[in-house]
Amino acid sequence: MGWQPCGNQQSADNKNSGYNSFISKGLNAVAENKFDKALTYFDNALTQKPKDSRAKAYRDQTQAYLDTQSELKDGEVQKAVTTVTAGTKVTNGAKSLNIKLSNLKKTAKADLAEYRQLKQDVADQLKITDGSYDTSVIRRCQDINWRKKPYLKKMKPDVDKLLKQAGQQSSSSSTTTKAVSAADKKEAEQMRTNIVQSDPDSWDSVALAQVPDSVIVAATKKSNDMGGDPDTTANMIAEKYPNIKKENSTNSDTDSTDVGDKPYLNADEAKQQLASLDYYRKNRSEIEITSTTKGTDDWKFNFTKGNMTGTIYVENTGLISATSSDGKELGSGIWR
Repeated sequence: MGWQPCGNQQSADNKNSGYNSFISKGLNAVAENKFDKALTYFDNALTQKPKDSRAKAYRDQTQAYLDTQSELKDGEVQKAVTTVTAGTKVTNGAKSLNIKLSNLKKTAKADLAEYRQLKQDVADQLKITDGSYDTSVIRRCQDINWRKKPYLKKMKPDVDKLLKQAGQQSSSSSTTTKAVSAADKKEAEQMRTNIVQSDPDSWDSVALAQVPDSVIVAATKKSNDMGGDPDTTANMIAEKYPNIKKENSTNSDTDSTDVGDKPYLNADEAKQQLASLDYYRKNRSEIEITSTTKGTDDWKFNFTKGNMTGTIYVENTGLISATSSDGKELGSGIWR
């Protein structure tokens, strides 16, 4: 009977050797972004040690990464954010997988914010019946590369509908022109001139020329009723046609120049973007910013709201999001 312990020991050593080899090969595959391969290795490690918490954690992390990628490809953006968030919370996980999942979470959240913004913009434009479409939204729809942005695929029917609708309106523009009187056309032309002359550094005459006369006249009347000036009229028009504002012009709501082209925001510029987040706008009177910290590619604003604490992240990629201290997602959006 003395040979049995030796055999058992050899079997255990073989299992340990196989387990360690599979774990090592799995992590190497992760480093090479070969997640399907990594999953197989971690599964094999579990066959050696079925109850091993480390192998299970590595496998769960890898599965979450693969599932998130698949869901983004299928256009299931909200589901992808939920999946990757769960993946980042796996305990006993590998540091390399933690980093990759955190980066994928940022990507998924930015994709979700883009999807939600596009969905809202397209829904608003589909309600327009007078041809006064927001050219920036139309252009954005035209420029979508569906192959590179599969996470937007569920929006394609509505985007195609909008582009068709806008195209039909454009083709019938002669009818629209007949509906504008000669006096209105003259008033619109004069207002375009007044707007550009009032602040030539802010307003784009070429873009203004593309705005329908009916929109110019309506904004002029509304502005005059309020006792406004050409700049007030221009800002009203810019609500629907933001491209009339030159990119290097000063934002009417802030004292800083457009931060979109800057390599990195400073603290004041980042703080100005907080209003881009619905959660912050709706609760501004209750929110107190307690500290500001510069991260690698974002700014973190710690805040209190009553008895709750949390953090708002303003990322240089254009994403803004808020999370409570207990990990609850409070909302996200795009500030660029």
